[in-house]
Amino acid sequence: MDQLATDYDGKLVVAKMNVDENPYTPNRFSVRGIPTLMLFKGGQLVDQFVGLTDKDSLKKIIDKHVA
Repeated sequence: MDQLATDYDGKLVVAKMNVDENPYTPNRFSVRGIPTLMLFKGGQLVDQFVGLTDKDSLKKIIDKHVA
């Protein structure tokens, strides 16, 4: 995630959250597995991916939403 934050600097904000320290947020978004990547655009959830994956796959998911 840190490398993606660098790659997309100025295009998006990457934030990581510890679900043990923030127990209400996963319930709010129906998170069922860790790790979960959630993409928000204009404050709305636009895409979600659950599970481990490689950087190139994550970039494909992100690129669909980054103009």
